Amino acid sequence: MKKLVMIFVLSLASSFAFSQNAASISEAQLKTGKSNGVYEFSVPESITSEKVDAVKGYYKDYFSVAFNESTDVLKVTLLKNEESNLNVVNRLLVALDLRTISVGGENLTFQDMKDKYLK
Repeated sequence: MKKLVMIFVLSLASSFAFSQNAASISEAQLKTGKSNGVYEFSVPESITSEKVDAVKGYYKDYFSVAFNESTDVLKVTLLKNEESNLNVVNRLLVALDLRTISVGGENLTFQDMKDKYLK
């Protein structure tokens, strides 16, 4: 019985340790971003300037990244408003452990968000 309880506790703890964070963006911001190539994602407080600075350099050929830690807004500005550059935004979000995006209360993967709002 002790082993079962211990297994349950460990599995519960590991599920919290690997929980995924979600970024959020409104439909209006997606429409604006589609036309001007600027996307502003609200991110959880667990995202810090240090985390953003550690990964943003890898994507400088595709977009610029600005992060306001006081408002928790991650601003991504595409260098060229092209689909290929937009696809790389997903890599940035995954590098920050943001695997879902909330749009109007609906949690979507990046691909689903792109298909639904940016095609």
